[in-house]
Amino acid sequence: MRFSEIKNHKESMGLLFWQVSMLWQRKIKKVLQAYDLTHTQFVILAVIEELTEQDKTVTQKNISDFSMIDVMTVSSTVRLLAKKGLISRSQHETDTRANSIINTEMGKSLLSKAVKAVDKVDKTFFFDNDANKSLHSTLSELLLKNQDTIQ
Repeated sequence: MRFSEIKNHKESMGLLFWQVSMLWQRKIKKVLQAYDLTHTQFVILAVIEELTEQDKTVTQKNISDFSMIDVMTVSSTVRLLAKKGLISRSQHETDTRANSIINTEMGKSLLSKAVKAVDKVDKTFFFDNDANKSLHSTLSELLLKNQDTIQ
């Protein structure tokens, strides 16, 4: 592109990352349809479970911080998940402005099934060798390098 320092689109790291990410997201979206979940809903249910397993009180802010999903999206998705009966909200013990959030038994059951389907996609989509470890390491480094730059 004439506006970029990169003259050949095939050399664009950002475009390549975008394309691979979109392919992976489409596959995840497809398997989650069987569970009537969007990718965002799935991630939020999974984050709630992970934080609960770490014995942390789960709030919308915690979910947003952990997942890097913006607060407004977390808020609207949490309302929808509560409406579906997949999560439960109660008054936070110390912060009257916040709710504590947990997965309901129905939410846990659905998440358990959906995780297996998503894990299967990940296994077939990503490498099944040392290249996977290398990719994971590189992505972790990118996350660490850039996570404080967006806030």
